[in-house]
Amino acid sequence: MAMQPTSFIRKLIRAVSLILIASAALGCQYKAGQQRLSFRKYVGPNRVLVLLLPTIKGKGLHYEKHGFVEAVRERGFEADLKVLDVNPLLYLQGRIVDVVKTEIVDPAIDSGYKKIILVGISLGGHGALLYVTKASQDIDGVVVIAPFIGGFFINDVIKSAGGLSRWEECPPIEWDYACDMWKLLKDYLSVSKNPDKIILGFGLEDGFAESNQLLASQLPARNVFRVSGGHDWATWKTIWSKVLDHYHVACSGANGGFCHIEVLRIDEER
Repeated sequence: MAMQPTSFIRKLIRAVSLILIASAALGCQYKAGQQRLSFRKYVGPNRVLVLLLPTIKGKGLHYEKHGFVEAVRERGFEADLKVLDVNPLLYLQGRIVDVVKTEIVDPAIDSGYKKIILVGISLGGHGALLYVTKASQDIDGVVVIAPFIGGFFINDVIKSAGGLSRWEECPPIEWDYACDMWKLLKDYLSVSKNPDKIILGFGLEDGFAESNQLLASQLPARNVFRVSGGHDWATWKTIWSKVLDHYHVACSGANGGFCHIEVLRIDEER
């Protein structure tokens, strides 16, 4: 079916906007050795670390404001949480992987963490997917909610090819960065155990629903959470609650029931 003119123009505007953002990002430089990530830390009783990457606004505070941390605490998950503040330009520069690895992940592994989970929403979800496709050995799983994956024209090309596993060529008009992201995902998901490591949720009325559905088609059905809603915190919180409820784990010694483990803030400076 031919693309309608209005749809084409809308996608072109979105693609040009993203390219302009990425171009501006290239001018953003950091001094050598400068710390680039700040975070708020919450501690649980064991050696599992959950890193929460923020949306395009760059502030992890939104996770707290909208009840994401409280939802984890209420369910008693045995995990340490770090809610990161991230300059959004790091995502589209593709530098988010090196920065998070150097400043957060490698020190966590060295300190004895046995499992590391990434959580990201929208552009933060993009960062989480970028990390797991480039440094999969570091990460045990990712939870991405309404992730921006990249590109708009490429969605139709992937669908026409019969899905991501059969797709080969990028459309001439597509942003190169978007094609590279999908190629990384294709390679990562071709490894048999990797689809199990991605948990995906999105609103059916979300502007990214089309690309999210393409990713969902490559994942186990149990790992995909679709709800009514758009690209907003109310929808994302609903998805987060469903993910937590589905993967809620019982504590040992609790007679088969769930136990409450308080998650405390210990550091909110920096």
